[in-house]
Amino acid sequence: MAKALIITEKPSVSKDISEALGGFVSKNNGAYYESDRYVCTYAVGHILGLLEPEEIDPAFKRWKLADLPIIPETFKMKPLEGQEERIKVILKLMERADVDTLINACDAAREGELIFREIVKFAGSKKTVKRLWMQSMTKQAIVDGFSKLKEGKLYEGLAAAAECRAYSDWLIGMNSTRALTVRLKSKSQRGSSWSAGRVQTPTLALLVERELKVLEHQPQPYFKVHAKFKAANHEYEGTWFDPNFKKAGEFSEFREDRIFSKDLADKIVSDIDGKSGKASESRKPKTRSAPLLFDLTSAQKEANRRFGWSAKRTLAAAQRCYERHKVLTYPRTSSRVLPEDYRPEVDRIMGSLGDSATFAPHTAYLKKHGRLNEKKIFDNSGVSDHFAIIPTGVVAELEGDDARFFDLVARTFLAAFFPPAIFEEVERETIVAGHSFRTRPPAILKEPGYLAVFERDKKDEADIKMPALVEGQDQASGVTITTNKVDLETADTKPPPRIGEAGLLSMMENAGRQVEDEELASALQKAEGLGTAATRADIIENLKHKEYVDSALRPTAKGIRLIDILHRIHAERLTSAELTARLELHLNEVEKGKRTSESFMSEVADIARAVVEAARTFDYEKIYPDDDSLGNCPRCQRQVFERAWFYGCTESTKREGTKACEFLIWKDFYGRYMDRGTVRLLLSKKETHELDGFRDPNGQMYKAILKLDGSTLIKRNTGSVAEGNAEPVTINAEPLGKCPVHHDVPCQVVETQNDFICESAKKLRDAGEPRPPGFSFPRVLCKRQMKREEVVALITTKATPVLQRFISKRGRPFAAKLTLQDGGRFAFEFPERKSAKAKGEEGDAAAPAGDDAAADGAKAAKAPRRKKTGEPVTT
Repeated sequence: MAKALIITEKPSVSKDISEALGGFVSKNNGAYYESDRYVCTYAVGHILGLLEPEEIDPAFKRWKLADLPIIPETFKMKPLEGQEERIKVILKLMERADVDTLINACDAAREGELIFREIVKFAGSKKTVKRLWMQSMTKQAIVDGFSKLKEGKLYEGLAAAAECRAYSDWLIGMNSTRALTVRLKSKSQRGSSWSAGRVQTPTLALLVERELKVLEHQPQPYFKVHAKFKAANHEYEGTWFDPNFKKAGEFSEFREDRIFSKDLADKIVSDIDGKSGKASESRKPKTRSAPLLFDLTSAQKEANRRFGWSAKRTLAAAQRCYERHKVLTYPRTSSRVLPEDYRPEVDRIMGSLGDSATFAPHTAYLKKHGRLNEKKIFDNSGVSDHFAIIPTGVVAELEGDDARFFDLVARTFLAAFFPPAIFEEVERETIVAGHSFRTRPPAILKEPGYLAVFERDKKDEADIKMPALVEGQDQASGVTITTNKVDLETADTKPPPRIGEAGLLSMMENAGRQVEDEELASALQKAEGLGTAATRADIIENLKHKEYVDSALRPTAKGIRLIDILHRIHAERLTSAELTARLELHLNEVEKGKRTSESFMSEVADIARAVVEAARTFDYEKIYPDDDSLGNCPRCQRQVFERAWFYGCTESTKREGTKACEFLIWKDFYGRYMDRGTVRLLLSKKETHELDGFRDPNGQMYKAILKLDGSTLIKRNTGSVAEGNAEPVTINAEPLGKCPVHHDVPCQVVETQNDFICESAKKLRDAGEPRPPGFSFPRVLCKRQMKREEVVALITTKATPVLQRFISKRGRPFAAKLTLQDGGRFAFEFPERKSAKAKGEEGDAAAPAGDDAAADGAKAAKAPRRKKTGEPVTT
């Protein structure tokens, strides 16, 4: 009897389908399931990937501009690392003589279609394809789905669009990265690439744009007038404001309650001191609706707000709750609603949560009063390939991050069915001698509604509730008051806030708002913005891994330089969300059959060619011309201009026997990017205000004042700690892998606050042995914070990649790879330094324009070496 092979996207879905259809037996230790009618197996997400350029042609192993752009005639696949056995199982099942039909049971969206089609194409199978298309994973939904399987050919457009998207990301990302790396990499960055991509680079551009606003900010003094007024039965405070104020830009320093003239502020104080006036008041209810259920992005934002977690940390907890503990549904979802047939499942889940003392009061309330907001929660139109993250009803003992995340999701799930919270808001305006003052006390919670589900700080509301102007009245006007006291506050304007992870996730999700063209904006909004709920955490982590941003998402000098260069060479398509919007619009046309795959890929190839050409042909002298002088050189009095890597005067890059001026200000100065405004201030005033953003060798940020003493740049640390330092080390309880020393006994390498150490050595150390035998590796090595994945590479492959930003005893940065030695010891292995002859023979990648960049395009001239008088001084 012929059978159909069901291929799912995840192991858990294979299990759910086999249980729903019934009659399946687990085979080959769970590698697949089989019944009289079906064989069911699974992928683990993407198990195939595109070949790298050097796998297409060994000549591409050396990164040379002459080889770019690389545009393969056909795109070939390979098993991803660690997935070789999985693909073998699937291929063997596909080749079985009794299997005549393939059923695509991967997720009902573009990515699910791609995973299945990649496998079929890799196998070269010509067997009949059917499509299971479901939005729910209930037993009935699965049975119904198999009763009405669709023809695979109906999804050819979706498959073509998915394939085109994957190929376009490869073409744009790979060619851009190689071209930029060749042109921008300097001698000190051997082994470091200048990665670029369709989603990664515009995301970085968002952060860089804000960072430059922060760095360029010049604090301005302003004043606020606060007054205490006496009403009939109480005293209250008010702050002066301009009732005619019109809001300026988003980050304007002007506010309705700020006064930038000391004379005006003094006049207001004098005018109202001891005077009588009139006050009016309104009190009205303010309703705050119950929250929607979580998708991954909203869960990441809320965990960041509540717990300070990174997107990666939230995703890790969500995955463990889903895969290991089975207490939550699939987390990598962009939906915040449930299928309409899920009401019985919600009843069951509510019953399970009701058995917990933590949630019982809330489930009891819903059972008594009924569930609200159901039309908003159960909505098939809002379900894409997955529905919202909710509890499964499974009970498990949890701890740490997993317990906190489950608690947050469970409470949000319950709260979604609760009534709104109702507050009372008070607005009071006081006018004295023609000057207006506003009083806005904290809103008073009148009915907790859904907030009853969440743990809240218990405050004595009597202490914060302000009595009414006229007792018993919600509205009042013309009430006489007297000014008792007036205070004048002096402050300085602050830069706009840097973007945190929650803010960045929102900006990525709503990137369509940044695109002016309405059609493109709509296409991008429908496509979930930049990245997807499933990929945004990886995109953010990749920006950190590439050292474009630090762990607090503050752009580094490298990240700022990349975006600056791309703008200057007119490769803005890489820095704008508009590229993703346009590609999404055209992918939708491919999906609907209005555009061919060949036409789409031709367009993408043209984009890759344009980026490569822009990178290949730019001239540093032209993109950093001698215009818009920042001031006069303090050493030779010539004009100072911006260069690629530093600021210097017109004589700073002379060579060939001509003595150059030795004054330079490097853009990367003690970890802080030196922006044009700061340099201009230094040259004109010889001293800056307190600046933040400097970084010590351990990665901690601090503040300092810069001063020019003659032509010597002096940095004076102020002792203030800058905002945006990395979050404290979070211990990941998952072992990193087997101990490379103890081969004869079960022993894993684990994390501690200060190091990575094997369990055997940790046990002895905890018992008091100072230097126990075994594997131990410090968290900070040569003033560099080591990453977990780097230590994993060390213990599993006995070597790391070349790592950047180690600091030597003399304070000099260096790059090296780490190799594992016998007994768990490790050693540095330094990249080979090639001779000048070898460099000349190697080609573009061996001698990239980093040398030109250091001299800022002055025909490969090197920046002059500083003498002692030009060295920065720290005090």
